[in-house]
Amino acid sequence: MARLLLSLVILSACICCSPAARDNKGTEFILTFPENEQRDLHNPKVFIACTHSSGATVTITTPSNGVTTTVHVTYGEVKQVEVDRVAVELRGSVKSNKAVHITSDVEIVVYGVFAERASSDAYLALPTDVLGTEYFTPCAAPKPPKPSEIGVAAVQDGTTVTIVPSQAVMFDGQNYAAGQAFSVGLNRFETLQVQAMQDLTGSKITATQPVAVLSGNQFAVCKPLGEQQVGSGDYVVEMIPPVDTWGKEFVTVPLTKHTGGDLFRVVAARDNTLVDITNENTKSLNSGEFWEIDVPSDGYRHVTSSEPVLLVQYSKTGKVDNTVTDPFMMVIPPVAQFETEYTFATVDLISTNQLRTDHYVNLVMRSAEKTGLRLDGQRLPGDTTWHDVPGTDFAAVQLNISAGTHTVRHLSPIVNIGLFSYGFTNLESYGYPGGLRLAQIAALCSTTAPVPADRVDNDCDGRVDEELLNGIDDDGDGLIDEDLAGSNCADNRDQYRTCLQQRCRNLAP
Repeated sequence: MARLLLSLVILSACICCSPAARDNKGTEFILTFPENEQRDLHNPKVFIACTHSSGATVTITTPSNGVTTTVHVTYGEVKQVEVDRVAVELRGSVKSNKAVHITSDVEIVVYGVFAERASSDAYLALPTDVLGTEYFTPCAAPKPPKPSEIGVAAVQDGTTVTIVPSQAVMFDGQNYAAGQAFSVGLNRFETLQVQAMQDLTGSKITATQPVAVLSGNQFAVCKPLGEQQVGSGDYVVEMIPPVDTWGKEFVTVPLTKHTGGDLFRVVAARDNTLVDITNENTKSLNSGEFWEIDVPSDGYRHVTSSEPVLLVQYSKTGKVDNTVTDPFMMVIPPVAQFETEYTFATVDLISTNQLRTDHYVNLVMRSAEKTGLRLDGQRLPGDTTWHDVPGTDFAAVQLNISAGTHTVRHLSPIVNIGLFSYGFTNLESYGYPGGLRLAQIAALCSTTAPVPADRVDNDCDGRVDEELLNGIDDDGDGLIDEDLAGSNCADNRDQYRTCLQQRCRNLAP
């Protein structure tokens, strides 16, 4: 009995004191905007969505000019806040002070949106509590004289950032050869940008303290390597997850509207990384190397690797298939970082012909679990077309959605879903993951006590929160209740008592 009481006390303490989950929702964000085309000089925006029914009070500050704006964001709303372009846009290959600081009294979802005429993209912002100290960057083949680019923003004073560019670059007037490391000192809210007329994919960024890293191109066409980069282009950008959150299994889904296929790049962080892709030969990559594949518009691929990798999807120029589309770059989260529920927002773009923006979402999940899926609280229509992913038990679907804020969730807290949000209009596009977990599944791991929904790999199996507190081996690994998802046990007092009683019975000798 003493053992049962002790277990009950420990479990109660764990549930009550669960740390903030490692995911894209947060209460503090530090971000910036890599350089875009200087056409109509539109200001960038931050889009803010709130997942709390009580709403959020959010403060947006641009340290370079001292301007502060405070807004209240209600549940289900997308609040758009313009930020002064001169104060936040990185220009040239130099050090600067162009950060945006966002704080909130409750967790929020933030997007950086830079919509310029015929040159737009958006990215999902990552909160400061999940940033890291090691990154490798994805970019695209440049369309000269428009460079590929890397942006960095510091979170803490006294941060030393070391950059190993994959191509020759000039920074602050100094030339550096490909592979030649150079370091830059940054204080909190200071930023830097590195640009090159060659593809900076695979450049390595390390820092003595966590930093935010963004990369992409000022203007890219996104045709396959070896093809001339001509046609309609676009600004492409993403905020990059740190290496310690990368994964080893991915599923790719084609983009709606395109008929000429999509580009994908696999970027490796470690030497001798073996990558296997459906219908492709296995390839070995060393640190900083990447593999680009061109997947047909009816193709679904399963990607696995021996070491953690980053996977990025590129929408091609609309000229490849004469569609009303344009390039964007989108990080594809690994299966292990899929979420069980999402709150995400669409982005309205600037159309040269005053056309509306068409918004889409791609969803991925295990085929047997589709019945519990809910979009904005509703089942999907009965005629929804799902596509099986060859060689796996996953299925994927492409959906047309309305503008605004949406939710996707599963009735079970241990069923994970991949979600990718994007949109097109004439000569414009955007794309980003709808959300993701950012558990440190690629870092050195030590087993820890299970805390519900802590986004920690408690049992070091490369997955997080895959068990219910039910005395059953939900993930089939021979262990019981070793890595707990959130459930009514933690959230509902009536269910909490029942769950604890069941837990005590499971602990009985």
